[in-house]
Amino acid sequence: MNKLFCIFCRLSVAGFLLSFMQNVKSQTCNLSDPGNTSGDVGCVSFNYRAQTVTYATVRGADGKIWLQQNLGSTKVASSLTDTDAYGDLFQWGRWDDGHQLRNSVIKATSPVPNNPSGLSGGDTGFYSAGYNSSSNWWSGGVISDEWSAENVSAVTATIGADPCKAVGQNWRLPTVEELDAALVAENISEFNSALSSHLKLVPAGMKDYSGIYSPGSRLYLWSSSSSPYTGSGQHLYISQYSALTNSAGRDGGMSVRCIKDPSSMLGTSDFKKSTASVYPNPAHDMVYIKADSAIQNVQITDMTGRKIEAHYSDNRINVQDFPDGAYIVEITLKNGEKISKKIIKK
Repeated sequence: MNKLFCIFCRLSVAGFLLSFMQNVKSQTCNLSDPGNTSGDVGCVSFNYRAQTVTYATVRGADGKIWLQQNLGSTKVASSLTDTDAYGDLFQWGRWDDGHQLRNSVIKATSPVPNNPSGLSGGDTGFYSAGYNSSSNWWSGGVISDEWSAENVSAVTATIGADPCKAVGQNWRLPTVEELDAALVAENISEFNSALSSHLKLVPAGMKDYSGIYSPGSRLYLWSSSSSPYTGSGQHLYISQYSALTNSAGRDGGMSVRCIKDPSSMLGTSDFKKSTASVYPNPAHDMVYIKADSAIQNVQITDMTGRKIEAHYSDNRINVQDFPDGAYIVEITLKNGEKISKKIIKK
């Protein structure tokens, strides 16, 4: 019995050591980018909250390199209710100054001035006072504002610091067009397909003047794109039933997921493509279209591919008489490019 017991002990110790070594190996980061195949993973180490962290990266189905976890999280999401994967909740235009922590103090009075320059290089207060309140964070912000400054010292009254710049060279917040493209490429239509995608998107909820709501059931993810609505920014919204980009007040605390630009020189086939946005989404009566190139034609089809009669004029389309549901807006630019956007009519 003693001999058998010793053999069992050795096997148990050996199994423990093997498990331990495999776990250590899985946490080791070689700081390499993912390969070129969708789903390939890599990792990156950087300084966040005054300490060194290591995050997983992934090659998305859109061909881009993404963080595979939210800023402030400790792991890649494994379920809709994986709280360790939820991470922090940023207000649009703000950076890692402590305001984004899920337990940060909510303040009903705004900084002076109520824009990035009024934060004096950093402020732990989460400024949210109520629906349509002038005390909400950056409530007077306009569409020309940016969330792109390299660091806090580069912040101005109209440009907030991009928290993704801390990840490393070429890292930044995604644009709303890149979020739209990722939805299509990853075939994301609701929160289960978002979680099972290469990006492992997780519904971390949203924070406002009333606290955090809908963790585990709704995803709110900021883009770097401002909104045509005063005091708003554009974000990704995913629930049990839908996945779309939309506008929301800048005081809303939402998740942040970073994307990486190619580090090599652009080839002749890699010139920047044109972008376009369609808003509001969902829409009730009027849909507006904004593009960075001249628009030649706009066509709308339903989800069966049937063309819908619609008159495009003055950068807008009246959809008031459309039946409720999903539609595809195909925008043809004068340079020959075509851009498709999905909208919801409610």
